Amino acid sequence: MYKKIAILLLILAGWGCDGNPKDFTIYKKDEVSPVVVVTEPSLHPLAEDLCDLFEQVAGIRPKIVNGAAKKQAAIYISTYKKRSKEDAAIFSISHTKKGLEIAGTDKEALYYANRYLFSEYAGLPAFEVQPSDKKTDEIKVPAGLDIHFVPAFEYREPYFPDNFNKEYRRRNMTQTLEEEWGLWGHNIGKAVPYNEKMFAVIDGEINEEQYCFTSPELKDALAAYIKNNPAGTGAQRFMIMPNDNMLVCQCDRCTAAGNTKNNASPAVFSLLNKLAKQFPDRQFFSTAYMTTQKSPDFKLEKNAGVMLSSMDFPKGVVLGESDKKNEVEAAITGWKKVTDKIYLWDYAVNFDNYFEFYPTVSIAQKNLQFYKSRGVTGVFMHGSEDRYSAFSGVKCYLYAKLLQDTDTNIKRHASNYFSSLFPQSGRLLFDYYSKAEQLAAESKKQHDIYGGMAQARKKYVYASGFDAFYDKIIHQYDTIQGEERKSLQPLLLAFTFQKLELMRTSGLKDGGYANMQNDKVLIKPETVKLLARLKQLKAETGIEVYNETGATLTQYIEDWQQLLDKDYKNLLYNKKVQVLSEMDEDYADIRMLNDGAIGFTDYYNNWMLFTKDALRVKADAAQVNGATSIVMNFLHDPRHKIYLPQRVVVAINNREYQTTLPVAEDKKPTIVTVTIPIELKSGDTEVTIGVMKQQEYKNRSAATDEIYFKK
Repeated sequence: MYKKIAILLLILAGWGCDGNPKDFTIYKKDEVSPVVVVTEPSLHPLAEDLCDLFEQVAGIRPKIVNGAAKKQAAIYISTYKKRSKEDAAIFSISHTKKGLEIAGTDKEALYYANRYLFSEYAGLPAFEVQPSDKKTDEIKVPAGLDIHFVPAFEYREPYFPDNFNKEYRRRNMTQTLEEEWGLWGHNIGKAVPYNEKMFAVIDGEINEEQYCFTSPELKDALAAYIKNNPAGTGAQRFMIMPNDNMLVCQCDRCTAAGNTKNNASPAVFSLLNKLAKQFPDRQFFSTAYMTTQKSPDFKLEKNAGVMLSSMDFPKGVVLGESDKKNEVEAAITGWKKVTDKIYLWDYAVNFDNYFEFYPTVSIAQKNLQFYKSRGVTGVFMHGSEDRYSAFSGVKCYLYAKLLQDTDTNIKRHASNYFSSLFPQSGRLLFDYYSKAEQLAAESKKQHDIYGGMAQARKKYVYASGFDAFYDKIIHQYDTIQGEERKSLQPLLLAFTFQKLELMRTSGLKDGGYANMQNDKVLIKPETVKLLARLKQLKAETGIEVYNETGATLTQYIEDWQQLLDKDYKNLLYNKKVQVLSEMDEDYADIRMLNDGAIGFTDYYNNWMLFTKDALRVKADAAQVNGATSIVMNFLHDPRHKIYLPQRVVVAINNREYQTTLPVAEDKKPTIVTVTIPIELKSGDTEVTIGVMKQQEYKNRSAATDEIYFKK
């Protein structure tokens, strides 16, 4: 939470140019013209920036002078002077006898201060960076105003498309890794040249999959890289972290430093300290992740710290009310013993489906309050990066506000956002968004950052009235023209995608994409209409990718078209099936095997994954009488460690039928269909289907969607 101190002095009434002791008028059309006073030559660009804002908001450009003229409103631009060692303010805006004084700790802080002034007192929107045709006739602030702005966190990044705009960042006091980090993530290999002396020693042999963090060659190469990114160019922070695996160097130097087979922290943070000493004007971080989860047993330099990943923390719930509260507190406490710089890497979207609303900003507010109170000093809120996600605009804006002040009124900010950018449809959008947020916050169910529609249904969709909302927003869209219509299109694309996903994952049940009547599948006209609308919105918006792995709407639409072109026929549909093998905890709903819900190339909807055991299923022969073949689909998705099985074996009484699957070499997700001809005879009682895994992947997942018995 930032400290915003506004002291309203009721004395010295003459300070206000209009004579009102409660206000100091900076500008009034045809009456009060401001001048901007530069106290240092180097701050002249900031004075020009302030004049640019005046021109945008009021249509006038103040003069820049070295000394304020009498009887004019004077605005002074200066460097912020800290009041004490503990003073954490980044800028101040104060009304004094001289006029209005704006001071910042550095140039970027002054850019923030200029925009804060116009946002708070002249209506400059923080979420819209295009200049407005509307001009104000008057700008005034409370007399005696004295703001010393301390943001909740020293590092503030909501990683969404809007934040890629520099003007947006300056209006919202946010940062971006592309500008401020000279090295980020698992990218040491992109910063230093290849040298086998830098690599880890595992079981006595050099292993190029991991680094040796006590290697002098690695340290020197990193130092050379940092020197080539001079201070002052923006790259002030560097992340030094191991590659994304569990390998830990066991060379003599690393073991002497304290490394164990699963703990690389001693060597990693020793290297961090060496670089921090060599470059005192930079900041160095590693992550509490995988082999560096444990804090070292020595203090870090003042300019070195850690970034905690919340990946292992429960998602979509308030941490302070969860059973993991003590565990999270202990993790932060352990790092507080060695550093005051504790940053957080948190998550704000469903990475498997950017168009699922994932309404967790209200939950995040409580969690950010929790983190801040425990000592977290910076936050990287991982959103959809430079790609569109549902409600990404309002989420980016609200997270920006929360990273300034964790106690801010996000509902008020959301209302302002929707009413400003969507004059005709904003009320409807705000009402639904707020309801989804409220339902998600009230629910104790977790909402993972990877996954399909099942959790979203239980968390908020069932109770939110989404179908009714969708019909209303589509009806309203048909009446809207101009810029608002264009602004609505990305949202409508996300809504339409979500509507189709809800129908697809419902299969042939109520709310599904089709109905089963007299053993015949009838595709709903609504399904066809929705798919046509999705195609049109895709063309109008140019939006293509809908998740972290780069899945495309083009492929999604093709998958839908294939589904609609196929005639779903299955003698086993909605009949009793018994699973004989041990099922995965998250995939224990056996109805998935014959509910008419078809799998696409995404693993998280309509696929039954089996990891613990090879799948074995039994069905009553009488209920599939007349079947001449069994058809099954299998997903190949090596990125998510899902592999094709080796073969399928069908046993009917004492007879056996089987087929072997082809070897899939494509690294992209693909669906492989197998058909096993069978013969059912009089007296047959049961059919058992066994799916045998490849020996190489016996401990990995395989996935199937439907088991078809066809005539």
